Amino acid sequence: MFSSRLTISSSFLLSCPRVSDIDECRISPDLCGHGTCVNTPGSFECECFEGYESDVNECALSDNLCKNGQCVNMPGTYQCSCDTGYQATPDRQGCVDIDECTIMNGGCETHCTNSEGSYECSCSEGYALMPDLRTCADIDECEETPDICDGGQCTNIPGEYRCLCYDGFMASMDMRTCIDVNECDLNPNICLHGDCENTKGSFICHCQLGYFVKKGSTGCTDVDECEIGAHNCDMHAACINVPGSFKCRCRDGWVGDGIKCVDQDECLAEDHNCNPNADCVNTPGSYRCTCKEGFNGDGFSCSDMDECADNVNLCENGQCLNAPGGYRCECEMGFTPTEDSKACQGAALVLLAALRFTSPRRKQV
Repeated sequence: MFSSRLTISSSFLLSCPRVSDIDECRISPDLCGHGTCVNTPGSFECECFEGYESDVNECALSDNLCKNGQCVNMPGTYQCSCDTGYQATPDRQGCVDIDECTIMNGGCETHCTNSEGSYECSCSEGYALMPDLRTCADIDECEETPDICDGGQCTNIPGEYRCLCYDGFMASMDMRTCIDVNECDLNPNICLHGDCENTKGSFICHCQLGYFVKKGSTGCTDVDECEIGAHNCDMHAACINVPGSFKCRCRDGWVGDGIKCVDQDECLAEDHNCNPNADCVNTPGSYRCTCKEGFNGDGFSCSDMDECADNVNLCENGQCLNAPGGYRCECEMGFTPTEDSKACQGAALVLLAALRFTSPRRKQV
C-alpha cells in the first residue's frame, strides 16, 4: 500500500523543433528513495512506501550544491558539511571561506595571507619561516653568504646586515654592498709622472723612465740615480740628480762633458795662482806651486831668502851681497868671483885654470 504521493514541479527538455518530456524516473531509478517514481509530463511523482513520508533528495538532484563542502540530505531540505577552511552560511546551505588571518593573525608571528580555503604565514625580509610554518627567525646573511660584502666586512643585525668597506671601496646607499673607488678618476694627479691603472680596491702607477713607486707612498717618486749609482758619469765628474734623470759635471781641474773628463793643465793654460817667484807643477785634476830657489813660502806666496844672513860662511875672501832669489860675492883684492858669482877664488888659481884650458895636448906616438 502507498501512503502518500509527492508531485515534483514540471521539467522539460527543449529540443527544436519540438519539446520532449524527460523521464526522470528512468534516468535516476533511486530518485524517490523509499518509494516508487512515477513519471509525469514535464515532471515525476513519488509514491512512498508504507511508513515513509515523501522527501526529495536535493543532493542527488544537483552536483552544484554545497561547493567546497559535502551535501547532506535532510527531511524536506539539505545542509552543507563544509571542508576545512570553510564555514556554513547562516541557512547552512552554502560554504564560504574562513579568513583565518582575522583570527589572531592566523597564529602567524609576522605576516598572514588569506587564500581560498586556507592561509599562509610569511616573514619580513631578512627572516626565514621556521618548520612550524608560523614563527620567523633572523637570517645571518654574513654566515650564509661569506662574500656578500665583497670588499668589506659583513655585520649581521636583526633582519638585515651592514657592510663596513675596506680602503679603496665605498658603501652603497643601503650599506649592503661595497663599491670599488676609481682612484684614477677621483684624483687625476695621483700618478704624477706616470699612468694610473684602476684595480679592485686600489690602483697601480706605471711610472715614466726615471721614476718609481716608493714603498709606503702613492704616486711616482724620482729615482736618485746618483745615490744608487745608476749613472755613467766619469769618475772625475760629479753626478747631479734632476727630476726623472741626472746630469754629469766634471770636477774642478778636469774638463769634458761629464761622461768623459780629462785633466786640465792649469800650468800650461796659465790658469793658476802660483806666485811669480814659484814654479807651477801640474797634477791630476789640480796643480801645485813650489817657490823657486832662493825664495821661501808655500808657492802661492814666496819671499826672498837672505842667504847671506842665513849662512855667514858664504863668500869667503869676499863680501856676500843678497839679491832677489839669490846672492853674489864681491871678492877682495887678489880674488875673483867664480862664474856663478857665488864664491871667490885666488888669482893664481884662475891663471892656472886658464893655462890648463888653453895648453895644447901632448900627441901620442
